[in-house]
Amino acid sequence: MEIRAATPEDIAEIAPFFRAIVADGESYTYPEGLTDLQIRDAWLAPQPGHTIVAVVDGAIVGTARMGPNKPGRGDHVGTASFMVDPGAAARGVGRAMAQ
Repeated sequence: MEIRAATPEDIAEIAPFFRAIVADGESYTYPEGLTDLQIRDAWLAPQPGHTIVAVVDGAIVGTARMGPNKPGRGDHVGTASFMVDPGAAARGVGRAMAQ
């Protein structure tokens, strides 16, 4: 498994499982029906944060974004959000991204 920085071009592979996870309604409150461009703008973390992807056999199977929780007085507190393609669940993808 390769963990690398996400690029805007990765959204085409992230979008299908992003939409499935959002539609499931258990973890995220993003609106359903977002376009790839809207997903890119919502998911790719602005500096000083960053977004990564997990790649297995050339396919993106997970993504995580991390950075300061809040600007200003809260910028010393970090936050991270993870999404793993449901088809790749229970294979250590989330754990690998966290490490």
